[in-house]
Amino acid sequence: MVLLRFILIAFNVVVVTYLVYRLFIVIQEPIVRWKKWLVVGAGLLLLFSPFSMFFNIFRPTMQYFLIYPVAIALFLYLIREVK
Repeated sequence: MVLLRFILIAFNVVVVTYLVYRLFIVIQEPIVRWKKWLVVGAGLLLLFSPFSMFFNIFRPTMQYFLIYPVAIALFLYLIREVK
């Protein structure tokens, strides 16, 4: 159980760092304003997910491990296609 918790923390640190980095890049790009705010809003929603787990709003379950990486991949695809 301790190893699982460590892996979860490491995964979330990497994802949060990368999402913050990509959000700063998207904010600086010259794209349509409503698309920019859509991307920033979706990115913030994805950033709140790991923090809500650490603040015990919801517990880490198998669905989190399956859905969250897919959501991150789709978000990164959205960012790439916005350009």
